Amino acid sequence: MQALKIVPRLLTEQIQHSLKVDRVVALMGPRQAGKTTLARHLLICDSPVQHYNLKDPDVRRALLANARQEFAHYADRLIILDEVQLVPSLLELIQVHVDARPDRKGQFLILGSNHLLLNRQIKESLAGRVMLHKLFPLSFAEMSQVSGPSLFARLVKMRSLQQAASLIEQSYLPVEQNAHLAASFQNFLVFGGFPEFLSRKNQQDRKNWLKSYHQTYLETDLRELVDLRNPESFERFEQLFITRVGSLLNISELARDCGLSADTIRRFLGYYRQLFVAWPLVPGHANIGKRMMKMPKWYFTDTGLARSIADDFRPESGIFFENTVIAELYKELSIDGMERGLCFLRSSTGVEADAVVSSQEGRVIFFLEIKSSRFADRADIRHLKKCVDSTPESLGILVNQTDKIVKMDRNIWSIPAHWLLC
Repeated sequence: MQALKIVPRLLTEQIQHSLKVDRVVALMGPRQAGKTTLARHLLICDSPVQHYNLKDPDVRRALLANARQEFAHYADRLIILDEVQLVPSLLELIQVHVDARPDRKGQFLILGSNHLLLNRQIKESLAGRVMLHKLFPLSFAEMSQVSGPSLFARLVKMRSLQQAASLIEQSYLPVEQNAHLAASFQNFLVFGGFPEFLSRKNQQDRKNWLKSYHQTYLETDLRELVDLRNPESFERFEQLFITRVGSLLNISELARDCGLSADTIRRFLGYYRQLFVAWPLVPGHANIGKRMMKMPKWYFTDTGLARSIADDFRPESGIFFENTVIAELYKELSIDGMERGLCFLRSSTGVEADAVVSSQEGRVIFFLEIKSSRFADRADIRHLKKCVDSTPESLGILVNQTDKIVKMDRNIWSIPAHWLLC
C-alpha cells in the first residue's frame, strides 16, 4: 500500500515551541490520529532523537530492564516514548531524570492514546514539569491542505464585533476553489479525518478500515484500560448511544433502554473520553438566561467512526453534519487551549444555540446554529436573532451547506461549513 502522505499539522508550531521551553512535552490523542508521524517527521529539533515504540513488547521489556541507563546514555537527545501509558512506571523515572537537569529543555516527548490514565500519571509524577497537547484526526483544513488559519480560527481572535463582522464581509473564495472545497467537505463529512484516508481513496476500503478501527478499540484499547467482562453490554450501549449524538443525554433513560445501571453507563462514557472517542459538550449561558438543565450533549471526535458504528454513510444525515461541525470547532479551539470555552445554549426563556464560543480575549460572543440544508432560510435564524438581540457584542452564524456567505440580519450571517472551517 502507498505510504501515508505527510501533511502539516496545525499543532506543530505549538509542539516545537514547547520543546524549547518545557522539559517534558506530552502529546495525547486517539489511536491513528498521527501522533507518531508528527513526532518523527514533522518536528524540527535542534538535537538528535531517540525513539522508543512501547507497543513493541521487546522494546517494553528492554526499557523496563534498562530505562535508567538508557535515559542517561541519551541524556543529550530528545527521548520520544510512544504509547507511554503502557509502561506508566517510566513516568517516575522521567521525573528523576528531568529534575537532575532542570535547566535543559526538550528532554522528553511522550505520546499516549489513553487520555485520563496518562493525565493522572502525569499529575502524580510530572506536576509542573510537563506541557500537555492533544492531537486529533486531521481537521478539514488539514485534510484539504489549506494554508493559513481557517475563517473560524481568525474570527475567535478578533478584538471587537466590528472587526469580526468586517472579516466575514471581506471573506472570499474564488469560484473554482469554492467548488473544490465544497466537494472535499462532502467527502470529509462522510469519512472523517483519519490520516489513513490521505492514501486510502476507495470508499469501501475506507468503510472496512473504520470497522477495523472500531474493533481495535473494543478488543484492544478497552482491555488495556479495564477488565471488560461483558463486551456485549458495551456494544449494546454503543448502538443506543449513537442515536443520541447531538441530543441532550439523559443517562437514566439510556440506562433503562440498555438494560444497564446508570453507573455502568457513566463508566462507559468515561471510557469514550479516555480513548478520545467522544466527549460531552456542556450547556452554558451568555447573559440571556440561566441554564435550563445540566444534561450535556455528546459528540464523536471523528464523524467517520460515528458513522461506522451507526452503519450510516448517507451524506445527507443532519446529525452527522452537526457532529462534524462541532468536532471541527473543538479541534480548532484546542490548538490554543480554548476548547473548554465551547458550549451550547438552551435557556429557560426558549433561547437556543447549537454552539457558543467567546473570542480569545472574551470581547465577542459567537452563537452558531448548524443546519445541513443547502439554502439559507430565515426561519433557521430565529434563535440566533434572540441570542444576538439579547447579548451585547455578539454575532450569529448559521452554518450550512450553501455556496456563499449571506448576511441574514443585523450581525447574523449564513456561512457554508466548508468556508468557515478552512
